[in-house]
Amino acid sequence: MTTRPRPVRALAALTGAAALALAVGCTAADPVAEAEEYYLDLSDDPMAASGIGLTTVEGDPWSFTDAAEDRLTLLFFGYTSCPDVCPMTMAEIDLALGQAEGAADAYDVVMVSTDPARDTDEQLRSWLDRFDPSFQGVRGDIDATVEAARDYGIPIDPPQEAEGEYLVTHGGRIVVLLPGGEAAGLFDEGTEAEQIAALLPALADTLL
Repeated sequence: MTTRPRPVRALAALTGAAALALAVGCTAADPVAEAEEYYLDLSDDPMAASGIGLTTVEGDPWSFTDAAEDRLTLLFFGYTSCPDVCPMTMAEIDLALGQAEGAADAYDVVMVSTDPARDTDEQLRSWLDRFDPSFQGVRGDIDATVEAARDYGIPIDPPQEAEGEYLVTHGGRIVVLLPGGEAAGLFDEGTEAEQIAALLPALADTLL
């Protein structure tokens, strides 16, 4: 009886290929990397926290370094009489947190007024309540607000009247703050709730 030799090298090659295929198949996709079209990841080199001091609508002193120690903060600069970007952005944040379910507990939401002369404490609090009473409103001197926004790469111009119109110009990105106020990333203006919600659990897992 003749015994044929086993194709050891061929078997080893097949086994290695199968193991590689299994490893590739089991490798989880990186949600943050996949979101690069609408999310700027700064986690490897976060922006320093702004040192500007402002005030909450309750009258308490507040600074960006006061961001919660055990949560991330979604920060937005806007104003209550904004006709489009601001209400749409806050609505998308509210929807995203609802869709993220349990991951929502890892986030605070803070809106800093870019029109503090007209956004009184009462006006800002009432406006935010339409979205979620837990959203925090913050106000301060407009020059300080402009400086704070620019610390996070958000362009803002002080409100001005021109030809009978009251103009408030501001960037529409959402900043993701780490505990301590450093910026770990930014959602582009116009990012939809579903896109934000898909990223919130991964950001909480990797940044907290």
